[in-house]
Amino acid sequence: MRSLIIAIALLLYSCTPSSNRYIIEGSTSKTDGYYYLFSGYDVVDSAEIVSGHYRFEGEIDSLIPIRNIGSTSLRDVYASTRFTPIILEAGTITVAEDDNSPTGGLVVSGTKGNNALRNFVIEGMKLQQRGDNAFTLEERKAVNSAYDALVERTIRKNLNNFASVYLLTLSGNRFTAEQKEAFISRLSPAMQRTKAVKDLKSNLQTTKSE
Repeated sequence: MRSLIIAIALLLYSCTPSSNRYIIEGSTSKTDGYYYLFSGYDVVDSAEIVSGHYRFEGEIDSLIPIRNIGSTSLRDVYASTRFTPIILEAGTITVAEDDNSPTGGLVVSGTKGNNALRNFVIEGMKLQQRGDNAFTLEERKAVNSAYDALVERTIRKNLNNFASVYLLTLSGNRFTAEQKEAFISRLSPAMQRTKAVKDLKSNLQTTKSE
């Protein structure tokens, strides 16, 4: 009986997906070609489009968990492309086309950090529409204040994933260096060891010394 229990436990363990692996399931209107994962400007992986679908799978990079995904390789950099940030997190990440999305026409969702970025984009688009229809200075100031609050709220809610790091990187002058340092201090030690956070810290030190 004990041997049977051990055998069942081992079987269940072998069927459990690794907590350090990601799967990207993409759908596209293209019938052939490839999608690419980028680290900076370097292509690190590619997936062939088959009947409007493509799939990536791999181990999460503990140093560079924030990548980009696009339908154009570097040699076709001047061609029309769909290109957007993606957080490599454990679980299944879905990528779908949406021509109304400001992030290169792609919507990424399915895991906590990617869902947070998707919700941020949706709310940001609503504020952008409000700003486009604003006729007075007071209305535009109200929209800008609402956007700043959205950025800060999203960062605070996602200090346990890389949606916060991505938004901190893009936040420019919305936060002081001291505010950014306070946010970073609340990130986990593992997150602080990543290249994204190290680069953010380095940029903050440069800004403070200028």
